[in-house]
Amino acid sequence: MKDIFNDRQEIYLNADHRKLGGVCSGVARYLDIPYFWVRLAAVIGLLIHAPSVLIAYGLAYLILEDEPTHYDEISPGRSGR
Repeated sequence: MKDIFNDRQEIYLNADHRKLGGVCSGVARYLDIPYFWVRLAAVIGLLIHAPSVLIAYGLAYLILEDEPTHYDEISPGRSGR
């Protein structure tokens, strides 16, 4: 896992591993953790309190920008999962 407080990387919607809107895969890429764990956390959150998770996901989808096409070139050391 990377140090999220000292890294200047931005968070984007991940178009390559998008299942619904790309929010979970974008968060996973930002945190440098497997996509599965973020998606699992989202599903568990839906089971616990669906309205808040749906609102958070919807807001993230509306606020976050799509990943730039040159994103892999500007962030070395990234590997696809």
